[in-house]
Amino acid sequence: MKLLSICIPNYNRIDKLERLLREAASQIIDKDLTKLVEICVSDDCSLINPQQLIDSIRKEYAQVGICFRRNKENRGMDYNFLNSVMMASSEYCWIIGNDDMPNADSIFKVITFIKLKPNTDIFLTPFDVYDNKNIVRTSIYPLRGEKEIVFDTSIVEQYSELLLSVRHNSGLFGFLSNVVFLRRNWEKYRECFLDKLNTIFIQMYMNIQTLKDGAIFRYIPDKIVKNYTDDKTNESIERICRILIGLDGVVEYFFDGIEKEHLKRIIVDAYISGRVWDLPDKNIFKENVRAINSPKNKLYKKYFVPIEVRKNFLLDKQILIYGAGEYGHKVYKELMEYNATIIGVADSAESKKGLLFEGFKIMTVEEMVELYTSQELYVLVANHFYLEEMIATLQDNKIKNIGIIS
Repeated sequence: MKLLSICIPNYNRIDKLERLLREAASQIIDKDLTKLVEICVSDDCSLINPQQLIDSIRKEYAQVGICFRRNKENRGMDYNFLNSVMMASSEYCWIIGNDDMPNADSIFKVITFIKLKPNTDIFLTPFDVYDNKNIVRTSIYPLRGEKEIVFDTSIVEQYSELLLSVRHNSGLFGFLSNVVFLRRNWEKYRECFLDKLNTIFIQMYMNIQTLKDGAIFRYIPDKIVKNYTDDKTNESIERICRILIGLDGVVEYFFDGIEKEHLKRIIVDAYISGRVWDLPDKNIFKENVRAINSPKNKLYKKYFVPIEVRKNFLLDKQILIYGAGEYGHKVYKELMEYNATIIGVADSAESKKGLLFEGFKIMTVEEMVELYTSQELYVLVANHFYLEEMIATLQDNKIKNIGIIS
């Protein structure tokens, strides 16, 4: 048995599949890993059959074991993720999306992790997000802390500590390519989640169930993969809604108590925004999105001003924008389209006091509260990540006229 299978669930993007195959095969040969590592490609009935590409790569990199299967019909992402692992024959699997890339020498690094820590069920790493010009957009650190951390999730306290340290959905396997795991655990649970094969997050169900049953989880600070963004796909409203509903389903299925509340804030609320709340009535996702029970969604249910009534509702208001950042600019621009009356801008950051923002000097919270008590104002909260805290600040200061449009 080999030690590691590079599992590639493929659908279309044949140019990116070729790039990934060449990089993985080159690393395997360069580090003399042919006896330890194989590549497994599961194609979900792509429009262009990659068989010819696979044959070419096999011929060019003859020393590397490359397994290939093609579904007779398109079965969907989750089935293909699972299939890429089930066709593997190694002890550990590393799923890499066909548009992602292993970092230089990262296959060797993963082999080293496994050899040094052979009792580990799941390895998880941080990663960088790149644009299509190969420029780093952001760095994702899935857990609180940036040092190697080990959790034995058979110990209740350690499992809870792990969950409460999650600060991005990739900390609980929302991203495929930063996780290396024991294949036998997926084999064990392969029949348990057949009803989750349309959630786009089958990998979360498999790996979280592994943790829940007791496992050794090891967070390694070394980055092993480059995640390339696909804005056209990932920023579509349909994709955002599917991610939001899928992530909420995972949290609802597995968790309760303080861990559930924390994960709702970190994982689910990251996708709650005005975009998903402005879905038209006929949209198939609208009812499910609004039914989500999370801290941020509760605030949207109470304070969100729907697009269809927004202009008329805001025209007679004296509006103060609370949040002098990206969302503040979006709110200002929309209000200008309505010819609404803006009387000022405030921000919680003391460092912004007095700076100009769309022609207004930024106020502090104290100045905003003083102005609110002296005249009838309507405060529009313009922020994504700190919305809950900002509304709590307003409520603590007896500010009742609150709205959200972004």
